[in-house]
Amino acid sequence: MEKNKLEGFIKANREEFDFRTPSAEVWDKIDAATKTTKTVSLRHYFIRAAAVAVILIVAGAVVWQSMLNSPQRLAENTDPELMELIEAEAFYSHQVNQKLKEIQKCYYTFPELKHEIETDLNELEGMYKLLKNDLEENISNKSVIEAMIENNRYRLQLCDDVLNQIKC
Repeated sequence: MEKNKLEGFIKANREEFDFRTPSAEVWDKIDAATKTTKTVSLRHYFIRAAAVAVILIVAGAVVWQSMLNSPQRLAENTDPELMELIEAEAFYSHQVNQKLKEIQKCYYTFPELKHEIETDLNELEGMYKLLKNDLEENISNKSVIEAMIENNRYRLQLCDDVLNQIKC
């Protein structure tokens, strides 16, 4: 009820309220107060410029390192025996994986086969890891490289022997 009386009073006396308007000077002050200019200090400018410079230097260093360690460049500088090991490792792992897929199809028919072959392959894998650790200590040790390739051959031979025996 109270609100309606006030509203009625304002409507009835509207013209008496509208006779005063602010001067242009007041509007200029209001406008100036709402327009704030952003000032960037010279110190902040230099900090931003330094941050950009650091980012550019780091990015340049990363690109430079990636160019130095590119696979093509590494292949040029790599020992031919190591290249042979890498190729042999890729070949044998692919062959062994294919043979294992064939063997795994027979696990249902020969359930004891799974434990036996996985035990043998894990043993050979353990030996291979030891050889790999030896190779890291002496990168150009030809006997270690040959032993690693031979280990891969044993794994493939094991898979071939199992497939020939079970003829699944």
